[in-house]
Amino acid sequence: MPLKSSRPLEVDIPSCGVTLVESHHSQDFRMDWSAHPFLKVLAVINGVGALETDLSRLRIQPFDLLLVPSDSTHRIIDDNERPLSLQIVCIGPDLVDDVARHDGIRLRETLRMRQSTLTNRLRPLLRRMMAEQSRGEAGSSTLLRALSLELLIAFHQQGESIETARQDNRASAAARMADYLEQLESEFYTEESLEDAATRLGMSLRSFTSHFKTLAGCSRHQKIASLRVEHARKLLRDPERAVTGIAFECGYGDLSSFYRAFKRAEGCSPGEFRARASANSS
Repeated sequence: MPLKSSRPLEVDIPSCGVTLVESHHSQDFRMDWSAHPFLKVLAVINGVGALETDLSRLRIQPFDLLLVPSDSTHRIIDDNERPLSLQIVCIGPDLVDDVARHDGIRLRETLRMRQSTLTNRLRPLLRRMMAEQSRGEAGSSTLLRALSLELLIAFHQQGESIETARQDNRASAAARMADYLEQLESEFYTEESLEDAATRLGMSLRSFTSHFKTLAGCSRHQKIASLRVEHARKLLRDPERAVTGIAFECGYGDLSSFYRAFKRAEGCSPGEFRARASANSS
């Protein structure tokens, strides 16, 4: 059980210019308005709350990645019922200045990245940074600096300003669901749970399932199964593709699950479907 705190952690930047901490908030967590001489990247692990700056207030939730510039006045406010757990990357001014000097990239505003293929790639990067910091071997400090630079470049290329993010948060539930359905058409292979998907869209489970069925005409489970089987049908027409590889590409963790889902939808096994498709094309 992680130790929970009611106040922000004190951070000292080491000589390598990068340090990572985990902050697990108690229900009575309070943060005063603060500004730090280092840049922070916040990864929301759990809970919900808000990030306030002197210009705006942004609701934050699991899977969000946020960048708070050096010397930016801000505070974090938790939902008392669901206090936040954060992974925090603290990057000293020398490293931030290097990016500005060599690439002209000046990170001066608060930025957010929402759940996406990119953030899915960045989370393993954060885990690797934690591992390197814990390992503390020769080369770990240099790796930490290199991985921090990759993180900063990703925010420069893909981050949205807090004002844009705040406006996006006000988008209607129907619009968010429409975007989600569009995303699902190409990312049906992901293993995101129903609960995580609802949290990412800022909806209750009941609201999510209701909006999904209204727009898609079926449940999320049925939609994902349909998209996966449709993709499998296309891949099975290629005789060079192995069934095991097709199952994995379509999002199935094991062959038996793939066979059951395919037979339920098509009335035959993947092998039988492939044989029929081959016979029809000859």
